[in-house]
Amino acid sequence: MTPQAMRNPVIAALLGASHAVAGAAHAGPASSIHTPVVENGETEFELKNGWREFDGGLEEHASVFEVGRGVNDHWFTELELEQSFEDGGPNHLESWEWENIFVLTERGKYWMDVGLFAAYEHTFDPHDPNQIVLGPMFMKDIGPVTANVNLLFKRQLGSGASHQTELDYQWQVRWHGRESLEFGLQGMGEAGMLGHLGQDQSHIAGPALFGEHRIGHGKIKWEVGVLAGLDRNAPNVTVRSKIEFEMH
Repeated sequence: MTPQAMRNPVIAALLGASHAVAGAAHAGPASSIHTPVVENGETEFELKNGWREFDGGLEEHASVFEVGRGVNDHWFTELELEQSFEDGGPNHLESWEWENIFVLTERGKYWMDVGLFAAYEHTFDPHDPNQIVLGPMFMKDIGPVTANVNLLFKRQLGSGASHQTELDYQWQVRWHGRESLEFGLQGMGEAGMLGHLGQDQSHIAGPALFGEHRIGHGKIKWEVGVLAGLDRNAPNVTVRSKIEFEMH
């Protein structure tokens, strides 16, 4: 379905300022919820896995391997490779992606921390268009709680690409306590095409657990989340996991 997009003045201003938008492809089950935090000189290795089930028993599995680096105090960049399979079919390489986080404010200096997320995704299937993603990132510390929200504008590129821009979102609330075990809530979804927000939307949300353990000059972080579908377009359940090794 490709209805002609109508311009929303606020969103159009954001897009016009940056000339970056994003595509209408659904986020994979192993998608991350990013935060506007960068550590200069830090190298990260991540392995992410995801599984989700839709009505009718359709299942999708995905695994993502990432390598990233904090270039300076304001820029983190990483490359990721994703493989996936559906309903017991063959495992295949899905895509590679170049992701970037730009920190726009000093952590804790202002009422809210602000960053910018930008990514380019190249798919290995010649029938699937590539896409670019760009959007603001917001984070706020409230006592022992850190809350963040990301707005992601997506647009497809190449042959067969849609000429519409989709708005996706991510949010997370995390209660800090012992580093070895913390808990929180996560959510993500698709709000629809600009000019037609609310149509063909999809939303998931649920609890998550986090932890980290220091090893010498590095640390291991882990995360597990179980998210339930909140509407008929969303998968019934999504299970996400991530393990990450950071070192300087």
